[in-house]
Amino acid sequence: MTNWRRLKYLFYMIPILWAFLKDMVWEDLSMGEIMANYLFGRANAYERAGLLEKAMNVYEEILKRDPNSLPVYLSLGGLYYGGGMFEKAITYYEKVIMSNPKHYQGHYWLAMCYRNLQRYYAAIHTLEEVVEHLPTFKDALNLMGECYERIGEGAKAEHFYLKAIGADPKGFIAHGGILDRSGTEKRREHRIKH
Repeated sequence: MTNWRRLKYLFYMIPILWAFLKDMVWEDLSMGEIMANYLFGRANAYERAGLLEKAMNVYEEILKRDPNSLPVYLSLGGLYYGGGMFEKAITYYEKVIMSNPKHYQGHYWLAMCYRNLQRYYAAIHTLEEVVEHLPTFKDALNLMGECYERIGEGAKAEHFYLKAIGADPKGFIAHGGILDRSGTEKRREHRIKH
């Protein structure tokens, strides 16, 4: 399987190498910008090929050149999140928020990490700023509802689920069971007409 992934990596590198050549010959970019573009492309190719550890290594190499790169923090957070390493992902999402306190995707994914670690109060606290400034961010509202549900605050959970429904023009909502009293813990997605 590793050989297949390497082959996929080479396939994904073709446009990256073309862009590198184009940047070198036709674009008016500094060598630092050209290398940054190339390294991001290389990391993305590794990621798309499923060679996540190699992608992480390239992102770490980029951080050596630019220790405050928000895109790298987000990418590393996403890789660790996708690998189930939520504590490590938290480190990078916190760096995103420290660099840009209004980065709502950073707040949202930090809250997702907390939720996955069953740290529901931390998730709620993280989501409060998002919901305050983006009151129609359906995913954040839904996550807030789920966290309140998990800590046993049904009325607050229902409040945020209903806000999520109102914010979603297609009427989809995922919830853990407050709208279905069957007692199962399995997450569901329902179509709700409004």
